[in-house]
Amino acid sequence: MSTELLIQGLFAGLISLMVAWIVFSRCDQEVGSDSLMEGGQKYVPFIHGALLPLYLLVFFALELVFYGAASTLEVILDLYFGIFLHICLYYIVLLPMLPLLRDHISARACAILWMLPNYLYLTQYSYMEVPKPVLVLHASSGLVKILTVVWLIGFAAVFGWHIVNHLIFRRKVLKHAAAVTDDAVLQLFREEVKDMAIRKPKFQLVQTQDAATPLSIGLFRRSTKIVLPKKDYSPHELRLIFRHELIHISREDSWSKFFMVFCTAMCWFNPLMWIAMKKSAEDLELSCDETVLLKADESERAQYAELILSTAGDDRGFSTCLSASATTMRYRLRSIVRPPKRRTGALIVGLTFFVLCMTCGYVALAYGEETGAATIFRDHDLTEFSANHVAVVGGRYESEADPVDTRALTQYLAGLHTQELIGNYPIPADGKYLEIWYNSPYGVVLVYLYTDYVKVLYLSDESDVWYVYHLPEPADWEYIDSIVPPLPTAQVDLTNGMDYSGYDLEASVMKLVRIYDGKSAVLKDRVPDPYGEAGVFGSLEYADVVIAFSMPVISEIEVLIENWDYSSSKTLVFDAAETIRFAAPDYSAHYTVKAVFQGSNGVYETTFTFHIGGTDVM
Repeated sequence: MSTELLIQGLFAGLISLMVAWIVFSRCDQEVGSDSLMEGGQKYVPFIHGALLPLYLLVFFALELVFYGAASTLEVILDLYFGIFLHICLYYIVLLPMLPLLRDHISARACAILWMLPNYLYLTQYSYMEVPKPVLVLHASSGLVKILTVVWLIGFAAVFGWHIVNHLIFRRKVLKHAAAVTDDAVLQLFREEVKDMAIRKPKFQLVQTQDAATPLSIGLFRRSTKIVLPKKDYSPHELRLIFRHELIHISREDSWSKFFMVFCTAMCWFNPLMWIAMKKSAEDLELSCDETVLLKADESERAQYAELILSTAGDDRGFSTCLSASATTMRYRLRSIVRPPKRRTGALIVGLTFFVLCMTCGYVALAYGEETGAATIFRDHDLTEFSANHVAVVGGRYESEADPVDTRALTQYLAGLHTQELIGNYPIPADGKYLEIWYNSPYGVVLVYLYTDYVKVLYLSDESDVWYVYHLPEPADWEYIDSIVPPLPTAQVDLTNGMDYSGYDLEASVMKLVRIYDGKSAVLKDRVPDPYGEAGVFGSLEYADVVIAFSMPVISEIEVLIENWDYSSSKTLVFDAAETIRFAAPDYSAHYTVKAVFQGSNGVYETTFTFHIGGTDVM
């Protein structure tokens, strides 16, 4: 498991545990209240519906104002693609599971499940980064731009239509509305407000002939109206109505409906999203019914069911009402009259949130038809880029000291087909890789090449951002290895004789001769320098030396051990093996290891060195 995945899992797990605990702590069946604070408002929103929409819309607006339309399209792709795809898939999975969930967990938990994607903005932080995508979708730049514009127009049309529809409905309902003046009704209303500990209630109770059912309309407390039809209700019916609507207002359910409209607008082309929007509104009402009837007896439940049957109406826009469409009336009435025993759903909500976080980002988009000449070298003459060193699996080649063909390597990189990868991915080195440091017109340029990706960092850029590109055609490692062959490695572990690793280091490659197709080439040949190479100094408390090699050994392994002033030496010989072990001398020494390895593109005659010196040599 990679470090990035472990960190992501840790944070997702902690947040999921917190989410599950809050759901459990707010369980109406146990405490009769959503509040986590003594003396606080009795019912509070679990997830405010404006979190993700506000996050995305603010990013969009700022980018449009400061960087223009072209840059804004790139930001939409970078920020929105992963989130909108995950929302689309999440609701596709949730919809068919809904009947089963409704039968086994509380209506409150079902309503919360619809709101969980509101926390997806958390996945945009670095500690929630996915190491690399599992699936990369490819598209041309032209197609991506066309689809982005079409999507943006559709999003604006759907979102705008719902907002306008809400305003029209609000105007229609409130056009002839008048404030309730009946003292008895107002007294009942104040008592319910006080019972729910709603501080500074700024909403208003009104009555109108244009409403068929009691409802609350408005997103903000100051503009919210609780609307009563012009009908005669008994005091008990009024208490049930007020309780229902005040729970909706306290939980900010209008914002929950706003969030689902936002999600539907983001995924407007997916017909299942329109169904999800309606189902989520149903669960908000079921959750409210469940809470209103928390301590009700059979008679009160029957009266509540009769009240709902007699007040069917409309809840367009972001309004919440006592009784809306008749499509879910049968299920709703059955839950009211004969409520099944359900669990809190805290565990389901917590696990769902964990999966939601951990699966985000594994599908990415890559687009473009550029080559490395444009994306890596920015269309400069390749002669302006000079490679200082090239790091491969096992070690590093210095361009001045080692005869590697950096020019051929640069030309290969320039000819790569690259596509810009959408999203934030560190792309760890979990296999073959190549690292090149260039001096260039942009100062130092760092290039990492992997099998399916290439990363570029221009150290002179103030943004200090890695540019990540996907390779539609994997890197040709057979050709690359012929230019800069991978280096054998010798991993040295110093132990106390009981397989406890006291220290480990990688031995330095001092000489490397590659034999291929009957020809030999010296790739490295350096003069030993005890203090400039791999070594351990300051301690001699080691019983054994264990050396593990990275390539298959096809010869005897020779280990030359010399004391610090080179006045005496001894040689150990081992049969070919992946690992060798021998007793460490009790004096400061230089170690030279010689072996022949079978590589993927030739045979390597290799000489390694490392040093173990006590305090007397420092």
